[in-house]
Amino acid sequence: MVPSGREGAIAAPLAWRLDERLREVPLDVHAFAKAVDAMVDEIAAARSQPARLLAMLTEAAPLLRITGRLEEARKTASAAIALAELVEDPRAVLVNQQALAQSMQRERRFDISTPLFDQLISQARSIPLYADRLHAVLFDAGRNLFDQKRYPEAARFFRESQALRRGEGLEELLEASAEALRRTKRAAEEG
Repeated sequence: MVPSGREGAIAAPLAWRLDERLREVPLDVHAFAKAVDAMVDEIAAARSQPARLLAMLTEAAPLLRITGRLEEARKTASAAIALAELVEDPRAVLVNQQALAQSMQRERRFDISTPLFDQLISQARSIPLYADRLHAVLFDAGRNLFDQKRYPEAARFFRESQALRRGEGLEELLEASAEALRRTKRAAEEG
């Protein structure tokens, strides 16, 4: 898998898979880290170009989280949110709030991640501009609940995400939803 969840959409160095904890794990840790480092270096050069900088920050935040550079991921997502608000790009605000929520989840700061995911779900359900992001927000909110061992709630979000993905013809993402449901069921049984 890759950050967008689409196989082959990103160059091989940034390929990843979901582990047993439903976290992204690079297929090649060294190549992934090297590619992320190169991206971070590029960000410094793009500071005078807001649109390019926003795109780069938006791409880098989840990749930094995957490499375990959680503080950098949180700061990158926060900078992207601020820049997206400045340039009035509401979709970029939502995408980067999702990245921030994921970073807070990985830091086990559920007091922040859970309400943020609740807010993102509400926005994706109620604002047409964000409707196509609902499946991804639900999936990530389910992973947040999975980390908290709130398995019935996580399974509900995974099932809804899976139904949306099926309805939208996102075949390449259906296996991730199915795997999340299998692992959630197994974790609940082992409880």
